[in-house]
Amino acid sequence: MQIGTKFSVSIHILLSVEVFKNDYKVTSDFIASSVNTNPVVIRKLMSLLRNAGLIEITQGTGGIELTRAPDQISLKDIYKAVEPQTELFKIHKDTAPGCPVGGNIEHLLTPYFAKLQSSFNENLNTVTLADMMTSLANLHKR
Repeated sequence: MQIGTKFSVSIHILLSVEVFKNDYKVTSDFIASSVNTNPVVIRKLMSLLRNAGLIEITQGTGGIELTRAPDQISLKDIYKAVEPQTELFKIHKDTAPGCPVGGNIEHLLTPYFAKLQSSFNENLNTVTLADMMTSLANLHKR
């Protein structure tokens, strides 16, 4: 199980939009060069971010802007925008009902997985894009 790279690339996109907004026209091509990927990949993610209300895109070479201040965009906002699968854990079905493990695995794991999911969501909600920008600035100083 693994969260795909759409989440990290989307954070990269939003950070780039904010960090470079005063110095460069931030476009999908510009961001793609930083991510080291095809601009089409960036445009697909930007579409999801726009649909979630996190960015505005000016057609042509107008660039990209955040719709809210970085301290008003949580990692949960970003995650929900690009990851259609909101459940981290799925429990396998069709286990052997007569087996003491197979017959009880779903009931056993459900409360544990629910706690982990809740913790994940709570933690995503406490970190903002502004927090990421501060951490990035500290890393860049090294």
